[in-house]
Amino acid sequence: MDKKEYRETVSMAANGDAKAFSRLYEMISREMYYTAFYSLADDADAIEAVSGTIRDGFKAVGRLRSEAAFRVFMMKTLFARIKMRLREYGDEDVLDEEQPEIKYRLFELDGVDRICTVMYIAGKFTIEDISAFSGLMKGNVKKRLNKSVNILELDQIY
Repeated sequence: MDKKEYRETVSMAANGDAKAFSRLYEMISREMYYTAFYSLADDADAIEAVSGTIRDGFKAVGRLRSEAAFRVFMMKTLFARIKMRLREYGDEDVLDEEQPEIKYRLFELDGVDRICTVMYIAGKFTIEDISAFSGLMKGNVKKRLNKSVNILELDQIY
C-alpha cells in the first residue's frame, strides 16, 4: 500500500468504514502480536492486549490528528496495555520451562526493557518509533537496548 492509498484508507476508517480499519490492522497485526507475546510470554494475554488495542483503535481512529498518527497510536496503546499487564503479573513467574535460552534470558529484562527490545528486534521498529510509542527519550531507549544486549549476550543489535 503506497502512502496515498494508506492515507485514504485511514480517512475511510476514520469515517467508520470497518473494512478499511481491518486493512490497516492487517498491516501491523503481526508486529503487534509478536510485541505482546514476547513481552508477556503468554499467548492468551498477548491476544487480549492486541484485541483491546484494536477495540481502542477502532473507537479512536476518527479522532486522530492525521492519517500518519494511526500506527503510532496503535503501538502506543499496545505499549500501555503491555505495561499494565506486566504490573498485574508482579513477581509472578512468567517463564515456561520449555522456552529456548534466548527467550528465557529475555525475561531477565525488566518490563519496559523487554518491550523495547522486542519492538526493536521482532517488530523491527526504529529507536525513534519506540521513543514515540513509549514516551521515553531516544537516548533512554538506546541505553535500554544496550543493557539488553549485555543481558541477552548478543552482538550489538543496532
